[in-house]
Amino acid sequence: MIYISPAGRAAIKDYKNILLSDGIVTLRPVRMSDAEPMYQAIRESIPEISPWLPFAHENYSINETKDFLKERPRGWKKDADYAFSIIDSRDGSLIGGCGFNGIDKENGRANLGYWVRTSRMGEGAAPAATLLLAKWGFMVVKLCRVEILVDVDNKRSQRVAEKAGAQREGVLRNRLKIRDDLRDAIMYSLIPGDMLKTG
Repeated sequence: MIYISPAGRAAIKDYKNILLSDGIVTLRPVRMSDAEPMYQAIRESIPEISPWLPFAHENYSINETKDFLKERPRGWKKDADYAFSIIDSRDGSLIGGCGFNGIDKENGRANLGYWVRTSRMGEGAAPAATLLLAKWGFMVVKLCRVEILVDVDNKRSQRVAEKAGAQREGVLRNRLKIRDDLRDAIMYSLIPGDMLKTG
């Protein structure tokens, strides 16, 4: 069962009221009060996520978290990126983040990314968040294609995309640049028809 708040259905401009939930995880737009829990989640997870997410470096500080959160309203207003916190629906704790970037309104396409803190990996939060976000993208943003780009060596993230029902389309050479290292990446995609298979 997917819940999308009335504001979530009505208008992206009212993004602060958007709430998406399947009863297991809840997605809501990031906010400044997320700074400390998000910082702690990232610090905990640096060994696991640093190879794939350049922002998660050894000296990552809470000021970087705050700077990221301060910039997100601009992303919503410009339709440049939509950033969400992944919340445990049972206890309200922040367990990760997800969102859309590379939003191409003309062609109805966007890139979907996700990360989950180390202590909560393997519990199904990332596939659940991916499905919630993709469904919202199709229903509200009116996307016709969601892309998930994963480094060829990031097996955990590949499993997330596959568990969410995304279709593997192929390997794109030199598609990612991580700390000046050119990387091949697997392109996965979801389209509205895929949602009929996942419920």
